[in-house]
Amino acid sequence: MRDCFFAGAALHTSLGRDIDAHLTALQFGPAAPGHATAKFAAREQVLPYKLLRDLPLLSIETRLYDVLYAVIREAIAAAGLNHNEQRRLGLFLGTSSFDIGVTEHRYREALLNNNNALAMDQSSTMGQVATQIRRRFDLRGPDYSFNTACTASANALIYADAMVRSGQLDHALVVGVETFNAITALGFHGLQLLTPTTMQPFSPERNGLILGEGCSALVLSHRPHDRNRFRLLGHGNLCDTHGMSAANPDGSTVSYVIEQALQRAALTPQDIVAVKTHGTASLSNDEAEAAGMRRVFTRMPPLTALKPYLGHTLGACGLNELLLFCAAADQGFLIATPGIGIGDDKLGVSLNQTPIDLPRGHFMLNYFGFGGNNTALIVSNQETP
Repeated sequence: MRDCFFAGAALHTSLGRDIDAHLTALQFGPAAPGHATAKFAAREQVLPYKLLRDLPLLSIETRLYDVLYAVIREAIAAAGLNHNEQRRLGLFLGTSSFDIGVTEHRYREALLNNNNALAMDQSSTMGQVATQIRRRFDLRGPDYSFNTACTASANALIYADAMVRSGQLDHALVVGVETFNAITALGFHGLQLLTPTTMQPFSPERNGLILGEGCSALVLSHRPHDRNRFRLLGHGNLCDTHGMSAANPDGSTVSYVIEQALQRAALTPQDIVAVKTHGTASLSNDEAEAAGMRRVFTRMPPLTALKPYLGHTLGACGLNELLLFCAAADQGFLIATPGIGIGDDKLGVSLNQTPIDLPRGHFMLNYFGFGGNNTALIVSNQETP
């Protein structure tokens, strides 16, 4: 097995269109969300939402692909791939919404001319978005689409890394994307999982999440640009059948996934420099994550949560949050959440309140999703031998 490195990345969320803009925005702490209107039947529901920066909810037919193509183009350029290397790229797409927003828009347009228009007669498909990406960038390698709720793009990264390490691919393109659609937004609204105030993971006052849009791309390569490039060291994944929307609150599944990732990375809990929590600010999800971490870590490493900044970007959060965390770590600091997650005696965990210096080392990133799919990643920017 050979090494596999993070070679080129790009990110567009509510914080900005590129990674430098994201790092600048972090200086000001989490911002209040904007709003989006979800239309259904003859009604409208205004919901708090963190929408893509500088890309308003207009031109829905093309908006999804505008952001996808721009982010992918930037990541491929940053990786320095030539045309032949680009054509041989494998594509690994993680999302929970695919092109549902486009399909919804087409249905609403059809209703203007035909009251009997069929809802979703041009159905979103698991492979449609990947097919469009392949055509646009002339990709000739294999493609895989992942829809495992909040873990989708994290799981896409795991499989892409495995194929590069095994020599089946020299380079792989991992993509995470989540854009606004009424089905998702109203689903979370109906489950009463959205907060009317602010997102406060691990806080005693936590009362729900805010949804967000995001699009990210990462090129994996068997050749490092330098010896300090981030790489995936280990991972854990397990489906928990405890419930439809959360892991077992006793933390048993979460701890198993974390221990599995540590074992594959040949590390101990004491080797982890910092943890990026999943941190959804929902009651049971935070409870399960906190309990699972307490089972593993006798001394808790510094913890951060990124959803107060980005919102919950669902299937894209695996890659969105990975790239933002790694960008900050490359700059030598752990992202803070001032005033959020100061501590809950019941949960026994607290988030980092001020930016702290981070040495190079090994870091854990947690993702625990709807449907019981749970993933932990361990990445490292410690110099390779």
